[in-house]
Amino acid sequence: MNLTGLLALKPEELAEKILERRRLLAKALPDIETRMTDDADTLAPEVEKLRLARDTESNKVAELKNSRNEAQKEARELLQQTRVLREQLDETGGLKSLDPKWAKEKLEEALERVEEKIEKQALSLTDERKLLAERKALLQKNDAWLERRRKDNPEMSQYVDSSRKMQKLFKLADKLHLEMLTHVEKNEPIHATFVEKRVELRNSMRQVERSRALIKQSESAISYWESAIKNGLDDLLRNAKQVESGGGSSIRRRNAELPISIKPDGGEEE
Repeated sequence: MNLTGLLALKPEELAEKILERRRLLAKALPDIETRMTDDADTLAPEVEKLRLARDTESNKVAELKNSRNEAQKEARELLQQTRVLREQLDETGGLKSLDPKWAKEKLEEALERVEEKIEKQALSLTDERKLLAERKALLQKNDAWLERRRKDNPEMSQYVDSSRKMQKLFKLADKLHLEMLTHVEKNEPIHATFVEKRVELRNSMRQVERSRALIKQSESAISYWESAIKNGLDDLLRNAKQVESGGGSSIRRRNAELPISIKPDGGEEE
């Protein structure tokens, strides 16, 4: 019904229309509540399953990260140790028959550059894998070099032993790191789906609460309008009659906190 039709209704007819609409709403709300409750009941175990899967992957990532950090920490300490030993061997002439290319390209400095990139730069998973592959190549290159130098330079025994232990630890750290990246990639879509479904669940639960609140409000509204129609609308119409007879409205003005302007003829201006 349009506004003109509503204004043409008598108060009693309008009250009947309001009551009719309230009854229709009250009839529809339980079905809405049931549907929203079913949605929430369906989503809740799904969200919990996703949460457990996400947490399982996150815990695995954390475990691998801790193990990698331990191996990497020990490897870094040995890296510094081998650097010092290499410098001492350089100074005392202990490094004999060096390959000219290797003399210019020191493993320790190359590994430190890779370490710095891994630790200090914000890298994508692809970039991290590239750096780990670069370090793997460096370590493989050093393996062959160490085998030859130990035979040619017996005094390099400590340097070779430390370097090989360092290499094993770096290889272990890199293996753990790659495994960790695999779990990180696996967990990304799980976490995204979990967040999405959790939002849906929260919305459904809010709709359930809203439906229940509206059901209670509808019950009160129906009782009110049934009573009003039964006992007459005099109380409701009192304010309207007051305005018709020239009295003030009981409705608070939106700008009630502002002073009332006075018209030139002495009347009030809203």
